[in-house]
Amino acid sequence: MVGLAVAVAGTAYAADPTAGFPAGWTHLQINVVGPRGRAHTEIFDRGRVQSVTASSLTLRENDASIVTIQVAPNALVMIDGHPGSFAQIGPRFWVRTLGIDGLPAQRVAATSPPPPRPRLARSTFRAGSSTIR
Repeated sequence: MVGLAVAVAGTAYAADPTAGFPAGWTHLQINVVGPRGRAHTEIFDRGRVQSVTASSLTLRENDASIVTIQVAPNALVMIDGHPGSFAQIGPRFWVRTLGIDGLPAQRVAATSPPPPRPRLARSTFRAGSSTIR
């Protein structure tokens, strides 16, 4: 049974490496030992996209801080769980980024914003009138 739990947890980690992070996180730096015993710092950021350039995302993180994340030209981009391109990301998307050792982010996971709510017709009532606009 323990082997199954580890396998399931490993699968969740592969799909979302931030799955075990504390609720409400915005920016994390984690020191890890990589292949061949070399130390690295993994840098995670999460927030709502405010603006996009050809090589960066400006995010408003959950703590209200505004940060600009440089993104590598060969970054792996996932949008709504499917492979995508950096050009598909726009304002209001929610994103998680992963960079290593202070270099531009190598991974970007984005979630599309919800569609705009339909606008309801405004009603105007005047005293003694039944005019509706």
